[in-house]
Order: sequence, then structure tokens, then C-alpha cells
Amino acid sequence: LVQRTLAPAPWFLFAGADYLKKNGEPEKPQDLSEHPSLFMMRTGVTPVWRLRHARQTKNEAVLPLTPRLLSDDMIGLQQAAIRGLGIVALPGYICRAAVKSGKLRRVLPNWIAADATLTALIPYRQGLLPSVRVFLAHLAAELPKTVLM
Repeated sequence: LVQRTLAPAPWFLFAGADYLKKNGEPEKPQDLSEHPSLFMMRTGVTPVWRLRHARQTKNEAVLPLTPRLLSDDMIGLQQAAIRGLGIVALPGYICRAAVKSGKLRRVLPNWIAADATLTALIPYRQGLLPSVRVFLAHLAAELPKTVLM
């Protein structure tokens, strides 16, 4: 299989607007230990947030978690954050509408919770149908516009 990069999909920290009003907003990564966390469960992954400063690539904060909620459902975690259960790390494109409506807010906006990439897997590089090649080019051009916040 050949992997073709389509778009970066960074993860950010989010919390419900009402939750932040009631509990205060963290000002630095260490403040997150005072807030309940909601964690995207993945097999073999220890609940830890590895935050990277958006402008200073060498500045990283590693925060072990004791999550209030573990789930493998991004929409369920988003809804839990909206309802005030805690702070969650999710891809920006998942939370865009909730942020725009004011239900969610970015927490520590200068920090990135994870770097991810959307890719396409194709069976081979040579001999692709022209329609598949054009479709992949279209995805590579348009996905970054919808994925980045």
C-alpha cells in the first residue's frame, strides 16, 4: 500500500463554555491537573497528554491523567465536554461547529494536544485510474480548508 498525505489534523484542548465559567480557565499546562479530563481511549495507550507549544517546538508538557471518562467515541467525548464533565483533547475539525456556536471553547489555545494527519491509502502509485488520481488531488487541495481551525 502507498500512503498519500491529505491534510494535517491537529488535536486541541476543549471545554464547555459553562464549565470554564464555573471552574475557571487553565492558564498553563500544569493547571490542567486541577480539572477533570476526558480521554480518547486507544488500545495500549496510557492516559497522558503530551502538549506542545504551537510556536516553540522544544517546549513540551507531559501530563499523566486520571480521566473522569474514557471513550473511543469522539462525538460522545465532545458532548461530555459540552455538558461540563471536563476538558478533552480532540481534533479541531470535530469541535469546529461547537466552538463556533459558543458551546465549546479552546483551552490553552497556544498549545497543541497532538499532531495527526489524514491520509489516503492506495494500492499502488503507478497505473492509477485518472479518476482516482484526480479525486486524490481534489482531496489534497480541499481537505486542509475543512480540517484546520
